[in-house]
Amino acid sequence: MKNFSNKFILLSTLVVSMTAPATTLKEAVVAAFTYDSALQSDRATTKADKQRYWQGVSGMLPSVNLQGGWNRQEQPSQKYQTGVTRHSYNVEMQQPVFDMAKIAAWKKGDAIANTSEAQFFQSQQKLITDVSEAYFSVLYQQEVLQAAQSATQTFKSQYTSLQSGLRNGQNTRTDVDEARANYDLAQAKQIQARNDLLLAGEAFRKLTGTIPEGVEPINFQCIAPEPALTLNQAVSAAQRNNIAVKIAQLQTEQASADVLAADGAHLPTVSVYASYGKNWSRNDADNNVLYDAIFGTRSKSSNLQYGVSVSVPLFSGGGQLSQSFEAAYRKEAAKDNITEAQRKAIQDTRSAWLSIKNGVALMQAQKHAVDSAQQKVKSIQYERNMGLRTTTDELDAQQKYYESLRDYSEAKYKFLAAILQLSLYTGSLDIDSLDIFQCR
Repeated sequence: MKNFSNKFILLSTLVVSMTAPATTLKEAVVAAFTYDSALQSDRATTKADKQRYWQGVSGMLPSVNLQGGWNRQEQPSQKYQTGVTRHSYNVEMQQPVFDMAKIAAWKKGDAIANTSEAQFFQSQQKLITDVSEAYFSVLYQQEVLQAAQSATQTFKSQYTSLQSGLRNGQNTRTDVDEARANYDLAQAKQIQARNDLLLAGEAFRKLTGTIPEGVEPINFQCIAPEPALTLNQAVSAAQRNNIAVKIAQLQTEQASADVLAADGAHLPTVSVYASYGKNWSRNDADNNVLYDAIFGTRSKSSNLQYGVSVSVPLFSGGGQLSQSFEAAYRKEAAKDNITEAQRKAIQDTRSAWLSIKNGVALMQAQKHAVDSAQQKVKSIQYERNMGLRTTTDELDAQQKYYESLRDYSEAKYKFLAAILQLSLYTGSLDIDSLDIFQCR
């Protein structure tokens, strides 16, 4: 029953992989953009942070308030007195004319909104990178598994053939034991490769919500063998467009706004204000028509006030001065963070650019190594048939051939990762930039 269940699961996986449409890298990233919950959280956070800009703007706009009241006064202990009803309303308006703290709040709100937007773009780039690496990992592990399966089948056939030859006196026990060791090792590597492929597939599924069996292979013929930018151009682009550098610059703008707010606390604030209102009341003993019975005409008054308010800070114990020093130091720290981000961007860009240049040469060298290892296997097989080589020599050559296949696959996907990283560090990584991996 257990064997039947395992066969059913394997068959189901094969059916899904055969019927599922191929998923390109770009399609996988698009799926991840709607599936990944962390990115959705970052998107909502960005929308919330953008409101800081409008909050800053609102502080420099006029404020208008309307107040109204109704009051009833009873005099039950007074024999000849009656109750009195009073009504009132008042409209107030205040407009800041000069308030450095409000100006600083507007500038900081703008910087916070822009920083949040840059951080969301950084989250998008990180998700693109994670999905791409998971995509490449699935393809790499598929090739590793194919090589391991081919090696297992080859060593199994050799082991079976040598066992038969041993019974006929054509081979030695050493040859059989060597073949059995290679076969067992190949089986172990096949199990490991299958497990690694499953883990890579789960990582891909977690990010995109799509099945990993349908990923479309990378067409290496579509990829330019040279970086699109020279090294100097790439470094210059990184200094301008690297998202970490931009975030550091925007955080410096926030620190500058804090300095402005701290320094503005030493300056006077000026605002204009105006208010208009009415008060009226009626005595219950009055004979009035219905309108006067509601609003009253016995006593009416109108109030109109307007003027300019000026507040000049004189002394607050030195705390505000200390806050100015603190803000200035934090601004200097933010400037140093820009320099650090630029240096890191330059280093990462140079490493990625050199990895692309060296990756092309390494792929070519590994491809030659595969061809040479394959030719060596054929030559040793011929020499063994001629009695010039032993079975051990052939098995060793085949083992090295399959190792060269694995090394070639590793070199290919390291080259792809370097292309992805160069786009990331130069600030050009987005969904459309992934078209190069499938000739789109």
